Amino acid sequence: MSWPYHFIDVSDDQKHERRVLLDRYGICAQLSVLVPILGFQLYRLAIWVSSARSRAKTAYSEVPGSPMLKYRRPSTSRTLGRKWRSASWYLSDEFVPSWGRRGRLIGAGIWTAWLLFLCVHKTGDDYMHITKRFGEVAASQFPFHYMLSMKSFASPVAFLLHSSHEDLMPYHQISGRIIWVLLVQHGSWYLNSFIQRGILLQILTSNRAVILGMIAITFMNIIASSSLAIVRKWNYRAFFLVHVVLGISLPILLFFHASHMRIYMVEALAIFIIDVIARKLNTITGFATITKVPNTKLLKINLLLPESKLARFQAAAGQHVYLNIPHESTPPRTSNPSIHDLLYNPFTVAEVSDSSITLVVRSLKGPTSKALDMLSTSSKSRPPINIEGPYGASKKFPNLANYDRILLVGGGVGATFVLPIYRDVRDQLETEGKSPENVHLVWSMRSRYEAAWLSANTDDSLEKHANVQLYYTRTALDDHRDEIAPEDGSIELFDNMSLVQGNTEMPSGRHERPDLGKIVDDVFRLGFEETVAILVCGPTKLASDLRKHVGAWVGQGREVFWHDESFGL
Repeated sequence: MSWPYHFIDVSDDQKHERRVLLDRYGICAQLSVLVPILGFQLYRLAIWVSSARSRAKTAYSEVPGSPMLKYRRPSTSRTLGRKWRSASWYLSDEFVPSWGRRGRLIGAGIWTAWLLFLCVHKTGDDYMHITKRFGEVAASQFPFHYMLSMKSFASPVAFLLHSSHEDLMPYHQISGRIIWVLLVQHGSWYLNSFIQRGILLQILTSNRAVILGMIAITFMNIIASSSLAIVRKWNYRAFFLVHVVLGISLPILLFFHASHMRIYMVEALAIFIIDVIARKLNTITGFATITKVPNTKLLKINLLLPESKLARFQAAAGQHVYLNIPHESTPPRTSNPSIHDLLYNPFTVAEVSDSSITLVVRSLKGPTSKALDMLSTSSKSRPPINIEGPYGASKKFPNLANYDRILLVGGGVGATFVLPIYRDVRDQLETEGKSPENVHLVWSMRSRYEAAWLSANTDDSLEKHANVQLYYTRTALDDHRDEIAPEDGSIELFDNMSLVQGNTEMPSGRHERPDLGKIVDDVFRLGFEETVAILVCGPTKLASDLRKHVGAWVGQGREVFWHDESFGL
């Protein structure tokens, strides 16, 4: 079969018709993003209606394991519910490690197929039409792509999908790859046309639109290459700087590359500017007290904030902020413009008081932690620090206290996320007059020294809680060894549950690795009708193993809320 596309001489009327079709399909591609959003809203409505009807049919609160519940288990609705939960769990698993969730990959495949259909539909055998269509459809995706990256409260997608920017970031990455594929096709087909016509060198040296287009595609290739996991792990800040600088440059280049792309590029730049303004409005400068914790590499940062700002931090446990060091706090001999102008490091909110928030940072090799370490020893007693936030998916969690059992698992510094939630849920249950004994906390760490700061809080020590299990993966004989810093040089976060300088007492725990299978089985086997919430933060292997054990129970029809928290690269 011969190649279906050919170079065709077209009249002015035919060019106008081609232009109309290009604009029409570009608008269609852009507005198509409303379909999955609307579908999600209908899904939420269906869930709400189903839950309301279920509650209306319940005449009384049945006891788990009662004859009535056993009688209702085989019902059609319950069978469908179990199958739906199993299917949802399957789709939220990774297809291949580090490739992403099955559901996301399937969604990406469907969306790519739809955009490719829009690229070829009604192009006939006109080579230049399909070439231009690839560019038009790719450009139409830029506004939504930038919208998916919005961190601020101004994000309409986060609002409509009841999500946080952490939840939307994987879709931003998928969208970027799809746009890259379409633009590469657009550029490759154009280059081929120049080669076929024998004008490649001439057009690349004299045509401004083509030169700008080639620069834009080069930038896209650099962004795509620097976004690879291996690059991000090697140097995350290089990836971040490349992503920001070239990401801002792309819409500007494409604006001047082709006039029909301008509306999309203006929309993308407007979204970027709105997000920047909203983030600035969400940033506050606090005067910090930075002190070193003796015998560790930890820095304790206490920031005074106004009461109006603190209310947002008190609204949910497990939130984080982005910390930025302003010019007036940059260490001596820092270049100008400073690298700190572009660095916004995420830190878990360790503690919220009536007047301040507390962060505890491990000082390593990164520029931010180095600067903070220098500030802790400088003569400037209270340097100003910029704080943006709070952020985090925890604001979108269902009420965990409504679940029959809650399991919180932290690995190493992952306890910075689960420990505040553990305390918060227990306090809520006790306030409501309910027993907090169904809240379980498991914390696995390298050495007992990693939990030394916990023993100082004698009023609410974790050792007093029967459902708290601490595990030390190194043997007791190895505890005297110096602590080894993470290989990736990242800044680690600690929750300041109770940190007292000079306290050398260590909390007790088991010198072994936790048996996650037994821990999960002990939580689930107590009641088939019980709902369970499981939150984990820690190494990828820990979360992966835990999910496998939980998945066995989901396969039996158990209702589970699952959340894996990480700032992963």
